[in-house]
Amino acid sequence: MMPKDLVLVVVSGYTGSGKSTLAESVATEIGASTVSFDWVMSALRSFPEVWDVVESPVERQRSVGWMLMGRVAEQQLRAGRSVVLDLVARSATLDLWTDVATRTGAQMVVLECVCTDADLHRSRVVGRSRNIPGWYELSVADVERSRAAYQRLPEPKLVLDAVDPLHDNVRVALEFVEQARTRPD
Repeated sequence: MMPKDLVLVVVSGYTGSGKSTLAESVATEIGASTVSFDWVMSALRSFPEVWDVVESPVERQRSVGWMLMGRVAEQQLRAGRSVVLDLVARSATLDLWTDVATRTGAQMVVLECVCTDADLHRSRVVGRSRNIPGWYELSVADVERSRAAYQRLPEPKLVLDAVDPLHDNVRVALEFVEQARTRPD
């Protein structure tokens, strides 16, 4: 992959909106590395003395996770590998990753996942088991609180709804990524 083909894809959305599934699918299709907030942070939970400091307040936990993800992303991009970030992002974090993309010559793409059907959203969470070592599963109540508090990301972005078939969402996402890759500087 030539450096101009590098892309940093940020896949965000509230819990249970399909972002991890979409992130993995897009990463597979474009040959990118995936960096997931939950996987990165689960490693820190292996060290109680570290996790006690990082866990609260939640803003600190997010900041630590986002910074760790940014460093891993930059390492991968510098090595010539595109990266897909899987997380619940905030507008301010996009500045961090825009800087990473700029430093590495990558194009940045934002994909935002939603699920407009509340019953489908709830069913996606019930009985879900991601089996991330040291990480926890969220209850339906936790997920509904997350959905209610979710802050939509600014444009430009592509919004994908979990109501639509996954293969359709992946196809549309790949088209969006390809447009970014071929965008003139």
